[in-house]
Amino acid sequence: MRPHPLRRTGITLAALTALATLTVPAAARAATAAPPSPATAAPEIRVNQVGYQPGAPKAAYVMLPARVASGVPFTVTDAHGTVVYRGTSHNDVGRWSSRYQAVYLLSFSGLRQCGTYRVRAGSAVSPAFAIASGTALYGQLVNNAVRYFTSERDGPDVESPVLSRKPANLTDERAYVYSAPRYDSDDNLIGALKRVSGPVNVAGGWFDAGGGYEKFGYTASYTDALMLIAARDNPGAYPTLRPEAEFGLQWITKLWNPAQRVLYMQVGIGNGNASNTIQGDYNFWFLPQREDLLDVAKGADPGPSAYYVKNRPVFEAAAPGKKVSPDLAGRYAADFALGAQLSRGASARHLEGLARSVYADAKTTDVGPILTAYPDDYYPGTEWKSDMLWGATEIALADEALKAPRPVLRSDLAVAGRWARAYIAQGHPAGSDTLNLYDNGAVAEAELLRAMRASGIPDAIGPKLLVSDLGAQLRVGEQWAKGDPFALGTDLGPADAAPHAFGLYVTDELYRQAGGSAQYQAFAQQQLNFALGANAWGSSFVIGAGTVYPHCPQSEIANLAGSLTGHGSIQLGAVTDGPSSPGNFVGLGTVTGMRACSAGSFSADNNSSAAYEDNVLSWPSVEPADDYTAISLLAFSLAAAPGAAS
Repeated sequence: MRPHPLRRTGITLAALTALATLTVPAAARAATAAPPSPATAAPEIRVNQVGYQPGAPKAAYVMLPARVASGVPFTVTDAHGTVVYRGTSHNDVGRWSSRYQAVYLLSFSGLRQCGTYRVRAGSAVSPAFAIASGTALYGQLVNNAVRYFTSERDGPDVESPVLSRKPANLTDERAYVYSAPRYDSDDNLIGALKRVSGPVNVAGGWFDAGGGYEKFGYTASYTDALMLIAARDNPGAYPTLRPEAEFGLQWITKLWNPAQRVLYMQVGIGNGNASNTIQGDYNFWFLPQREDLLDVAKGADPGPSAYYVKNRPVFEAAAPGKKVSPDLAGRYAADFALGAQLSRGASARHLEGLARSVYADAKTTDVGPILTAYPDDYYPGTEWKSDMLWGATEIALADEALKAPRPVLRSDLAVAGRWARAYIAQGHPAGSDTLNLYDNGAVAEAELLRAMRASGIPDAIGPKLLVSDLGAQLRVGEQWAKGDPFALGTDLGPADAAPHAFGLYVTDELYRQAGGSAQYQAFAQQQLNFALGANAWGSSFVIGAGTVYPHCPQSEIANLAGSLTGHGSIQLGAVTDGPSSPGNFVGLGTVTGMRACSAGSFSADNNSSAAYEDNVLSWPSVEPADDYTAISLLAFSLAAAPGAAS
């Protein structure tokens, strides 16, 4: 689980010739080798290992033990070794660590010819990468991301060819509802669970993240909305995308009962109690079908303590008939309304009705702390006005798709406009957050611009104000990037690096589509580059993308049913966090049943603020998650769209 963050001397040119004797390819670093001293540290070149579109800004980085007074000469060579581009960089973007006291930006945007290339500085050589159309580079990555979700399916409807999946958690078809659990400051369950109703059918959906089998409405609704948008905007381009998004939507429809006005927000117990008389999901490491087979009888193994692991509790967002947390109401409404936009006839009208009913049940006064998950340390969200904006906007877009009466559309757009103003009024000060699980504003604003353009009704809010606010979010990212040689637009270490990087790329694409300038394009391109290898560790954080990527994700399914080599049967398309604060790696332990797995050696690339490990124990770096993968899917679909940065 990922708590929410709020959130750099000279050397002569002659010394650069020593690069020939210092190079060690990133993929070949020995795990047991002692880190060299700064004076002998091997230079490393970092690139987007997937590649660049012809018209996109193109940059790589070379990490050096010290500055080079007269600049760093570099070349780009094609697949035959022929030099196709030459340059010299004087752009030292900052110190990374005591080992790498200079990082030089190597720009080669003038190279536009499609092909396969490597960047070279001295004898330091980058992994191969392509220059190609967005479709060629990123289209398959959309399909891979969809496959990740297929691998994470719960319930009876699984795809057995994907990591040998089998039906799982069939007890969810008759699950009981419990009152809100209580936890102490260490997230230990306090007291017993109290059953309040049931049974209800909450089978299906996706597991939330790799290291557990709970299902959360907070993350699933965000995830599914991004997938539904990508499916809507790319009809027919990705045959598996819409069916998988609709699979997720089917589960979310089970979480809202409009007749009883009750919203369910979680299936499964995360943490048990301190004494383990009530065990939680993280006490076990096995394939999901094993949960149905647990013997929870008295005297059995594991016995009654695992009752709630087998018979998973369902938790309400509020008692039936009571107003619910606005983040959940807004996200669920967005899902249902997006489903209506993709449907026809009675199905579309039913989904729009669900959207309206759950949206109307949002508690928007005296809100207090919002509800996300139990325990709330899993997802300590605070922002909710973007969720209300998102829900209202998708309802308005559903109006347009279903040809609703003009007064209805006008009213729904007015509601969206009011929430847009409320969201914008919160501001985007330096050090604040950008598009990710906890702040949906960029997507919601872009969707409102879409709705207003299509409506033919006077604008509910000035379009320039929305476009300006998208730009403000990109400037927040740029402020964060000033402190990082690799220009990551969030707080490196405490933040969820990969999803924030993808989110900033998405924000810029939406900003430019809305009529914004190209002033943030190079910054946004580096966010995509960072997630795909142009970072200090030279690793992509998307499984199967690039040359170096996680081989040992903290995923029970990948670890137990897949390959540990990074090839063959892997959890293709999964996105992991990437670097995290060094302190997060202290005290990590194994769980009975976990297959040991460690790949590569990245410790020499760490600094005092951020570390990365490709080890199944290292959830801060390599636990895949639904929300991470969904924002990458949207980013890849935008990058792959015809004409994108071409």
